Amino acid sequence: MPISRIGAITPSSATAAASPILSSLFANILTRRPAVLHIHQVVAHNPELLRAQAQYAAALRENSAISRPLQELLIIRIAQINGSSYEQSVHRPIAIQLGVPTDRVDGVAGWKGNRKLFGEEAQRAALAYVEEAAGEGTVADATFAELERHYSKQAIVDLSALVGWYVGNTRFTRALQITDEGVE
Repeated sequence: MPISRIGAITPSSATAAASPILSSLFANILTRRPAVLHIHQVVAHNPELLRAQAQYAAALRENSAISRPLQELLIIRIAQINGSSYEQSVHRPIAIQLGVPTDRVDGVAGWKGNRKLFGEEAQRAALAYVEEAAGEGTVADATFAELERHYSKQAIVDLSALVGWYVGNTRFTRALQITDEGVE
């Protein structure tokens, strides 16, 4: 099964081997994870874009006022809202690896009705914001006011950037029919 509608450039391909930029980018990716993700293999058709995306994604993850476990839970919810099985296939294992309990990962779609798993008000405010921002895109004043009660301006920018990035990724992966991770 092809990785995407336009194929992929794998780390072992002749194209990757002939490109110093791709060789370096793939080597860098492999220092952080056991394999180069399908999305990276597709974006590799434009090495400079892959480089820019890798830098931006690293900043989203590593320089954020939002904790990594919460980021991952929010990314999963963004992927659910936007119908992206690909992003869920990537971020579910990461969330669990970061210590998010499996029942929370599996239950995030029903967070509104589950105060037992999702009772922390700050987390509920972030999830409510994600529901609106990643869905239609318009965020109600009441939702935003609740977010402001719990998060700094930097955290709100970080959260908004996370939503924008992953809504875009969900559209990208669906349009190019990128195969879920773990499916070859």
